[in-house]
Amino acid sequence: MSTTPSINNILFVDDEETVLSGFRLTIGKHYDVSVATSGPQGLEVFEKEGPFAVVVSDFQMPGMNGAEFLRAIRSKDNETVTMLLTGAANFENVSETVRSGRIFRLLGKPCRTEEMKENISDALEQYRLIQAEKNMLEETLNGAVRAMTSILAASKPLFFGRSQRVKQMAFLLADEMGVNDPWRLELAATFAYLGYVGLPDEVQEDVYNHKVLADEVVKIVSGFPTFISEVLGEIPRLDEIASIILHIDNDYNEDVPDEREVRKLASILRISQHYDRYATEGHAQSRIFETLQQRKEIYLPGAIEALGKLYDIGRADTQIEEVSPECLEPGMQMAENLRLPNGLLVAPKGTIVDKHFLRIIQNYMATYSRNPFPERIDALVKIGD
Repeated sequence: MSTTPSINNILFVDDEETVLSGFRLTIGKHYDVSVATSGPQGLEVFEKEGPFAVVVSDFQMPGMNGAEFLRAIRSKDNETVTMLLTGAANFENVSETVRSGRIFRLLGKPCRTEEMKENISDALEQYRLIQAEKNMLEETLNGAVRAMTSILAASKPLFFGRSQRVKQMAFLLADEMGVNDPWRLELAATFAYLGYVGLPDEVQEDVYNHKVLADEVVKIVSGFPTFISEVLGEIPRLDEIASIILHIDNDYNEDVPDEREVRKLASILRISQHYDRYATEGHAQSRIFETLQQRKEIYLPGAIEALGKLYDIGRADTQIEEVSPECLEPGMQMAENLRLPNGLLVAPKGTIVDKHFLRIIQNYMATYSRNPFPERIDALVKIGD
């Protein structure tokens, strides 16, 4: 299935070929029309040619009736606008289905061409409204998440610094593998680390560096995914984000159905997390890929190869340079830990420099009577910057 439906993409399902031929001839002049002669065939067309902005189905069909079919469509894509056609004899029986099944309109059969065109136009307008609301909510939520991440990165630099790097790697990896879902990836990459906010300061570095931990700490950390998923599961439209987070630590299995690509996105985040862990531990790239390759079966097929391509591209475009703290610029990446004289970690190796990070550095420098940081620090800089 493609990820962006045409605004004029309509699917008609009816067991009468003559009815479908009529829709092709009349409605097909104005919109992109696909047809199917049964509910099961309609689901196949929806998978192969969809998603669709509007789906119109006859009610009385053998096997799977129209109400059952549209309910299945809604379970696959709850943004699709659905309409149901029915004869006068079934009108009263079907009206309750419309009220309970989130069907946009119930149309009498036969339906005149002009009436169908008007209803299709209304359904497409409804679809546009749904998309506009979705985009507005996504932009608002993403903005709030980015602001929250910047604040948390200052208070918990280890884990939310990693969150930013994992998100960036996951974006690149998903793009390389042809998976276009930045909204869910960004939210899952960020919220996956939310549980660490409550982690006591004295054990943060041990957890981050995968040191041997007390049983109580292991129990706390292992419960984070469930805790976060339960919290997110109560928020409208974030239930899939919760599911992605729950699946991050699971091995990828091609035999398990994954209609909403939850497991695929979780596996992309998992290999991004593993790569970041090994990289920040200072392992050579050859060793990192050797380690990942040894566990190849737990990841999404093709993920390690795609990661290798990204590394080859990134290696050619960056180099490590010594930079004074006041000369750090957005887009650079810390190549060593940055600490205060008392040992407090301000930013771990791998932290991506942005305007919020620079403000934190400036605040520390303004607070101390003299520069509290080393005169020069190692940073990964894009060649040509």
